Amino acid sequence: MFELRLVQGSLLKKVLDAIKDLVNDANFDCSSSGLSLQAMDSSHVALVALLLRSESFEHYHCDCNFSMGINLNNMAKMLKCAGNDDIITIKGDDGSDTVTFMSESSTQDKIADFEMKLMDIDSELLGIPEAEYQAVSTLYKILPGA
Repeated sequence: MFELRLVQGSLLKKVLDAIKDLVNDANFDCSSSGLSLQAMDSSHVALVALLLRSESFEHYHCDCNFSMGINLNNMAKMLKCAGNDDIITIKGDDGSDTVTFMSESSTQDKIADFEMKLMDIDSELLGIPEAEYQAVSTLYKILPGA
């Protein structure tokens, strides 16, 4: 069983929007530490490595490690139905071939529920070598009224 709840759905929408043009299909790997994705573009020039740590979510629960093969363009289309301030919940089971996306407005007057069939995507995790970079960028979220 896997379930995550993200209070500010715009974050997931923006991340997905940034990578869906590079990678069509990818495996989201679910573990107790978080949700991760690693994929190459079709020409094998760009590597996308994404880790959304479990602490980043309002609620995160993952019983056992499993992989969800998802078409990122279809996922982005579903998330377009969610507003930027909507709460997004994603649920999946290890033995199931579907994953459920639910978006609800902050006022809870609008709820959308989608179910997507998972894909069987052949992929292997690539070793990303440790490197020292000349520049490091850190992003912070500024809360309103802070």
